[in-house]
Amino acid sequence: MEYFVYHFQVFMLIMMRLNAMMVVAPFYSSAMIPFRIKALISFLVTLVIFPMVAARGFKIPPDMGGYTLLVINEVSIGLIIGFIVSVIFAAFQLSGQYFAVQIGFGINEVLDPLGQVSIPLVGQLKNLIGLLVFIAINGHHFLIEAIYRSYELAPVMSLKRSMLGGIVKYVMYSFSGMFVVALKIALPVVATIFLISVSMGVLAKVAPQMNIMMLGFPFKIMVAFGVLLIITPLIVKIMQVSLERVFVFITRVLLHWPI
Repeated sequence: MEYFVYHFQVFMLIMMRLNAMMVVAPFYSSAMIPFRIKALISFLVTLVIFPMVAARGFKIPPDMGGYTLLVINEVSIGLIIGFIVSVIFAAFQLSGQYFAVQIGFGINEVLDPLGQVSIPLVGQLKNLIGLLVFIAINGHHFLIEAIYRSYELAPVMSLKRSMLGGIVKYVMYSFSGMFVVALKIALPVVATIFLISVSMGVLAKVAPQMNIMMLGFPFKIMVAFGVLLIITPLIVKIMQVSLERVFVFITRVLLHWPI
């Protein structure tokens, strides 16, 4: 008990990093999980990893200003870990938005329970598939493991100008990867719809008496969902590979974290 009392500040710092990750990370940030459950998970996980982190001799500054910088350090690392994973889920939603407008589903929006924003129905479908893949590959376990490993790879942080440049570089990599992943998922459907639009345009010139507008939308929806059904295994594979690469990317970010 005395050990816990003397290292209570370390315990709070670990909980700060874990709570910051849960605020923005997929699955944990969902409004479907009650706040009390999140707090209980955070407390129990912190209780498990606390002895191992405290045994490494985590130095606590004697003044309030130094401790405040440590709190900022913990929160920033937790936010970076959760944010990078949330960016890849934004790619899943973006892939649905690429072709939702073209098939007439752009106006049909639903509330995303993870991000608390309105997104097209197709984007929500991709997001839910991505969440199932995330849970299937134990991504929610990896996030907790990443918090523990972060104390090996990024134990402290100094406020230097190079730190901001490094963080901005990795954030830019995350956003560029988001568009690449979204394009990979949506490319088969987008290409198919583009070919259908070109064919409809040629047909409108050949047979002007036909109402291409009335025939085009139902045909596009039918073909788009048919292609989507056929390539679903490919989409799941792309999501799995993307999430696994994100996990490796998080480790790389922590390895190069400015110390």
